[in-house]
Amino acid sequence: MISKNQAEREYITTPEAAEKAGLSKNYIALLARTGKLEGFRIGQAREWLIYTDSLEDFLKTSRKPGPKNPRKKT
Repeated sequence: MISKNQAEREYITTPEAAEKAGLSKNYIALLARTGKLEGFRIGQAREWLIYTDSLEDFLKTSRKPGPKNPRKKT
């Protein structure tokens, strides 16, 4: 159940959040599932709805950078 406070917060879809953050939709969904982003799903929907303030807070935090070059084959 969504509380009144949560209902007043703005949210965007997973693809919108991915585009805004420059991340993949799968990674945004993973962040939501693990609680690193606040969001919710309605019913049996596969797609997460992500709170915009949660995404903005996440993007402000420093994160470990990903690989800069492809892995070398051994």
